[in-house]
Amino acid sequence: MKKQKNLTTSVCFFLMTGFMAAQVTKKTDSLEEKKIDDIVIIGYKAQKKSSLTAAISVISDKKLQDSNTPSVSGLLQGKAAGVQILPNGGAAGSSATVKIRGTSTINGPSSALWVVDGVVMPYTPNLDPNQIESINILKDAASTALYGSRAANGIVQVFTKSGNSGKGTLSASLNNSFNVFNNGRFKLMNGTQLYDYFTSLKGAPEIPKTLRNDGYNWLKDGTQTGVVQNYTIDFKGGSDHSKTYISGNYYNETGTIKGDEYNRLSFRINHEQTIKPWLILKPKVSLSYTTGKDTQASLYQMYLNMPWDNPRDANGNLIRVDEDYTDWYGRDKSSYLYDLQWNYGKSNQLDLIGNIDAEILFTDYLKFISTNNVTYKNYDDMYYTDPRSISGTSNKGELTENYQKDISKFFNQMLRFDKDFGNHNINALAAYEYTDRFYKASKAGVYGVVPGTDIFNTGATTGEKPSGTKSDRAYNAFLFNVEYVFNKKYFVQGSLRNESSSAFGANKRNGLFYAYSVGWNIHKENFFKIEPINEWKLRASRGLVGNTPSPNYGWQDLYSLTQKYNGQIGATWYQLGNPGLTWESIYQNNIGTDIRAFNNRLTLNIDYFNNKTKNLLMLVTLPSLTGVDRQYLNIGDVKNKGWEFNVNYSIIRSKDISWDLGFNISTYKNNVLSTRNNGTQVLSNYHVAIPGYDVNSFYMRKWLGVNPDNGEAQWEVINPDGSRSATSKYNLATVQVVGAATPDYYGSVSTNLTIRNFYLATNLYFSQGGQVYNSYRELFDSDGAYPYYNQMVLENGWTRWEKPGDIATHPAAVYNNNSLTNKPSSRYLEDASFVKLRSLRIGYNFPASLTEKMKIKSANIYIMGENLFTITKFSGVDPEVGNADSQSVYSGNAGAIYPIPRRFSLGLNFTF
Repeated sequence: MKKQKNLTTSVCFFLMTGFMAAQVTKKTDSLEEKKIDDIVIIGYKAQKKSSLTAAISVISDKKLQDSNTPSVSGLLQGKAAGVQILPNGGAAGSSATVKIRGTSTINGPSSALWVVDGVVMPYTPNLDPNQIESINILKDAASTALYGSRAANGIVQVFTKSGNSGKGTLSASLNNSFNVFNNGRFKLMNGTQLYDYFTSLKGAPEIPKTLRNDGYNWLKDGTQTGVVQNYTIDFKGGSDHSKTYISGNYYNETGTIKGDEYNRLSFRINHEQTIKPWLILKPKVSLSYTTGKDTQASLYQMYLNMPWDNPRDANGNLIRVDEDYTDWYGRDKSSYLYDLQWNYGKSNQLDLIGNIDAEILFTDYLKFISTNNVTYKNYDDMYYTDPRSISGTSNKGELTENYQKDISKFFNQMLRFDKDFGNHNINALAAYEYTDRFYKASKAGVYGVVPGTDIFNTGATTGEKPSGTKSDRAYNAFLFNVEYVFNKKYFVQGSLRNESSSAFGANKRNGLFYAYSVGWNIHKENFFKIEPINEWKLRASRGLVGNTPSPNYGWQDLYSLTQKYNGQIGATWYQLGNPGLTWESIYQNNIGTDIRAFNNRLTLNIDYFNNKTKNLLMLVTLPSLTGVDRQYLNIGDVKNKGWEFNVNYSIIRSKDISWDLGFNISTYKNNVLSTRNNGTQVLSNYHVAIPGYDVNSFYMRKWLGVNPDNGEAQWEVINPDGSRSATSKYNLATVQVVGAATPDYYGSVSTNLTIRNFYLATNLYFSQGGQVYNSYRELFDSDGAYPYYNQMVLENGWTRWEKPGDIATHPAAVYNNNSLTNKPSSRYLEDASFVKLRSLRIGYNFPASLTEKMKIKSANIYIMGENLFTITKFSGVDPEVGNADSQSVYSGNAGAIYPIPRRFSLGLNFTF
């Protein structure tokens, strides 16, 4: 790219659904208004930013550099208003769930849809974050309606890097990190504390006084400082007729729990070749190979095993602890360390994303774009149980293997029109799209294996019953969009998608999704005379999008071939079909404003949304006398509304110093409008759907504290006349709505400071309100119900009842307590509010005088900390919980989730 006196650069944006170019004027010491509009890619189309009527957030690659994670989803926390990132734990290589604008469903999927370079992905893609150029978050129907039945939960639109015409550049990124185990405020007792607690239990037997010492620290010996290696090399280059981007990455991480390891090799090549002036080919290939090793220590046992029990004898040898072993206090008589001498698991995953795309230019305003993609994932794992281990005793050892194949195809053939007619501009597209997904899984195992084997046919005597599943789903659609702009002041846009899906019956297979939006650039009016404001836009949109839950065959009668009669296989009616089953419909409304002021130093975005979901799809339990006990039905409605605010301000912008400050905050409320027969629909994980209540409502007994007279627990009873009273009998208490997981608001504060060659970037994330159920306390704060499990240290301010008149938070502790005080109730519901310093990065850009001597183009070095501290009242590991205990949807249940570590990194970047 040649330098010119006016410092004008040509910026090219492309993806499989479009190509466009725009010139922007670069300013060195001010933020004067750009002379022409930026071009943004929204869904299937590209349009000028000034005429944008959709609610979106654009995240550049510079904003994605404050985290060293293998997951793209993990980079997004705090980057955009209206977006929640729910970590799925801190295991090596773990990902996160992205939720946009809260929850608009009950049992359906609530995570965002991913689109990579114009291709709809069937799942969260396994991409190297270093390959990402930018990410768009699409929030409303104006930006998502063209995705139809899968657009209800918003879109994460990813653009990978591209090559450039001219001299090539080679870049290298080297990063090493250390993960430190972080157990939050959750503290377990040592041997001395446990001794004092145990002997205080009413009715407890005597135990030796020699146990009153610190004892064995299971948690310390099962955890470690993990190490991360993250190395990337990429190349950008090309000629007048071609552009090429090549990237390779190696990522290796050992977890903070011993025995947890993750490795990934990633490769990508994006190429663009101009065959003729009117024909461009754009092949892309992304390949990732991931391996995992699991000789993982049991976090669950590390928590519950007692410090009085030492897993090693006096000589340091591991002890075989089973039901016959007597010198052990722990109730379960279990030591995971003994079995880990031999037992292990390992996994392999291959991800391939391939495109062969083309662009044909008929005229300067009409082009044809062909997008053709295959996404392939192959996953396998194996688990080996040694016959010498305790868990392998009954089966004389075991070997199981699981195979999964996931193949998706995506084809989009599109005509695009973009032409100016004086003060008028028309931008339109028409396309046909087809996509399908095939999934197959098989599992098998054998018993009686030879020690050390990892294949089936090595003398195994018997085997477990093989199992498997297979499913497929297909969509096809016609989609249309047209935008009209008059004099860059007024703009109107409409989208239409006619889609059919194999997931529904023939009479309900087709759906029509739409959106329309309007916008007004007030600052371009002659009457607008407010000089501090550079731009002011009003916009509004309305549309219908869909949500397609998981059942591929919910509309059909299904039969299970698992029973035998007289030696013959018989079919059992498993599911009652519903030919009228259809997708969930979400009517979305959005109104917003965008303001740029004070010489473009201030950017303000405000949005209000109000969405209504109809035809909620749920699996309903039927009376068993019908012969089949399950059926999918469309029942119920949900309403979801909220506000989003995003502010960015350039406090200082000079030659040597620049300082930017960013702030975003989001608030939303949802409630169930109706259910089946407007009744109470009990869900899993202590949740319920009741008209008038939050979608994420907790449904359990209400805790009323401790009776100061006798130290007994109390719960609430709602009497037939509506009055309320207290009871000390758990089973007599009324199950009711006692809270909700939905926060009142959440957001982030970020800042970027540059002083000459030094820079600092930080991100502070916060969430206020909502509740989280600390299910760990059922075991570790059990009032004596589990006297032979380790217990948690009481938080400051918590007290135990000891004598009449005590005002306490905890009831009297009784040996083998059977009063059910530790069973599910609002006692263990805690405030989920927190403030977290998500990242802090300090770096130095080497001056040109030094890099020239080093014969490199640029270089920088940095140190970074992540998850540095959390301010919260939550007594567990982390209030920022995702899908704990292998849950498929977010529940607000802080179960056995792997703690997210603190991470400290040192990195170097070079460009040649």
